[in-house]
Amino acid sequence: MAKKLTKDASGQNEVVVGDPIALGNGSVQFVELDAETMGEYFAARSTFDCVWISEAMSHLPDKELFFRNAFELLNQGGTLVIADWFKAEDLTEKQGEDDIKPIEDGMLLPPLCTQSQYVHFGKEAGFGMFSDPFDISQQVSKTWDISWSLVQSPSLWAFALTQGRDGIAFLQAFRAMRRGYANGTFRLNEMK
Repeated sequence: MAKKLTKDASGQNEVVVGDPIALGNGSVQFVELDAETMGEYFAARSTFDCVWISEAMSHLPDKELFFRNAFELLNQGGTLVIADWFKAEDLTEKQGEDDIKPIEDGMLLPPLCTQSQYVHFGKEAGFGMFSDPFDISQQVSKTWDISWSLVQSPSLWAFALTQGRDGIAFLQAFRAMRRGYANGTFRLNEMK
């Protein structure tokens, strides 16, 4: 989708993955690669003004590596912008089991981090904080109400049954996310 929109906006007939594309006063480059190996891919190449990762870092098993790679890729004064899922600080064991574990299991996530853990990883990699992280959970919580209503389809649950435990856990994770937002145990925060 991003390639198509860029092609349309730039007026170019062909968008080659990895080639810079003139767009407005700047350029954009699309590269499909593993976020944990981006340091190797971009080694000895040009650096960037911004690295932006949205609702994906929670899926990475080695988040500290991502922070180190992002720091190496940025120009002096460059910005890392993150929007991601976090578990709340100081959860009880019961809150973790009731609200967070079903999300991790259903979405096939490594253990979720707290916002302060990301801040720590960033500082360890060399980043400073441009602004305080902010919680946007209330602004997006309705998304999970809508998602939960969409996954109520009996045919979707029948399909999930054919996929076994992972299929059922995936659909149940939507309910867990909704519950986590309502309980304040699960959050979506932005930071840069």
